[in-house]
Amino acid sequence: MRQLPFLTIIAALGLLATAASSAQPDSAELTDSLSHIALHRSPPPAELLVPLEDEQAQVVKGLCVEDEKRIAEQLQSVSLHQRLLRVAVGEVERLKAALVKFQAGDQLTGQFQLAAMEADASAALAAVFSADSDISHVDVWSVVPSEPNAGGQSHRPVFSLSTTRSSYLALPEPTRNEPQAVRRLGVVRYDPLLLDCAPDNPSRDPTVTPLPPTAYTKPLVGYGIDWQHIMASNGSVSENTADEPTILVMLHGARSQRRVAITIDDGPCPLITPLILQVLKRHQAVANFFVVGEKAEQYPQLLREIAQAGHLIGNHTYHHRRLSELNAQEIAAELDACQTVIGRLTGQVTRYLRPPGGDYTAMVLRCASARSQIVTLWTHNAGDWANPPVSAIAQRCLTGIRPGSIILMHGGDINSVRALPLIIRGLRARGLEPALLSDMHGPNCPELLTIDAALHLPQNGWKPDEIK
Repeated sequence: MRQLPFLTIIAALGLLATAASSAQPDSAELTDSLSHIALHRSPPPAELLVPLEDEQAQVVKGLCVEDEKRIAEQLQSVSLHQRLLRVAVGEVERLKAALVKFQAGDQLTGQFQLAAMEADASAALAAVFSADSDISHVDVWSVVPSEPNAGGQSHRPVFSLSTTRSSYLALPEPTRNEPQAVRRLGVVRYDPLLLDCAPDNPSRDPTVTPLPPTAYTKPLVGYGIDWQHIMASNGSVSENTADEPTILVMLHGARSQRRVAITIDDGPCPLITPLILQVLKRHQAVANFFVVGEKAEQYPQLLREIAQAGHLIGNHTYHHRRLSELNAQEIAAELDACQTVIGRLTGQVTRYLRPPGGDYTAMVLRCASARSQIVTLWTHNAGDWANPPVSAIAQRCLTGIRPGSIILMHGGDINSVRALPLIIRGLRARGLEPALLSDMHGPNCPELLTIDAALHLPQNGWKPDEIK
């Protein structure tokens, strides 16, 4: 078995007990290979305490500077356990959402403590909701360094909380600012890595108040290629090509109905997803969210908010890896892992799959066919992943739009949210209505194709997304 990276190993420790009962004999092999690692670390390994930002870096994001400054100043005036990394407030049509990010670990000792993170989260909620009455949603998370990527050092949230102003104000006022009050606000995520390192983990210390049933503490589905192989071994992955399978592909919706699908890839994302949901609610519109399973597990409440608002949730794989670069087992694991997360958090079984970048091979199509998935492509590409101006995003989405069109957008940048009202109004001005993909079926929509025909779709006008 190949060597796992350090942080991947630490994170995987929380999985071993679960894996032992569901993945034999592979899980025993994984356990043996990690037997030299202590199961409980206190304080956390030094690698998890590396400073995430330059000491001179600005705490405020710069989106709504005055709001961000007020929140930052209030937080810096209280005794925070963790270092404040970033405060961001996003605004679209006077709809506002906020994000507060801390570096996990006590500033003096480096110790991970659940109570300290909850106390800082409570302080963040009080600061955000007192800063501006227009802020209706806030995400709070504590992060550690994850493995570096092409964009530099990335952050892994080990604690995350998403809530609304109404939910916060519904708490009894005398207890609203108590640290453990955050446990009553939707689905709070406690990463297995955090629980492994924190001495006040209720499962380790019987004197500590147990976490509520709504806490999300289940291990992440996947931590890398080795774990994906273990997952894939639990289900069959057929590479038999004797019988040529067919695949359902949705290039567009029914042209006879004046409906258009707005699809939003890559979320859920703190700050951005809440703003998108607020815009859709204000405009009484629906959308289709192709979610990344790993992000859904990091921000479970956001996935539930998407589902509760009545939007469609689609499979965008677990890690957002290019499926054309993977073998059959890895492809199956990516699809199954994301589906597992969606089902675990929402109770839904999605039939819609969008391969990252629209990039697929014959084996991807075979795996999708075996799972009765509808490979969902697009007719209009917003190109918003590159952060163009708002007007350019809207123009790309509306030029040549017609009944049955499918718009591809992404859920990671503020300009995408700012373009969304323009797109919705532009559709309605043309007599078109945003719709769920499931309401856009019609004759040959989706289309049943052979694998070979599906591999030659670009000649019909569809082109893969830009490589990101």
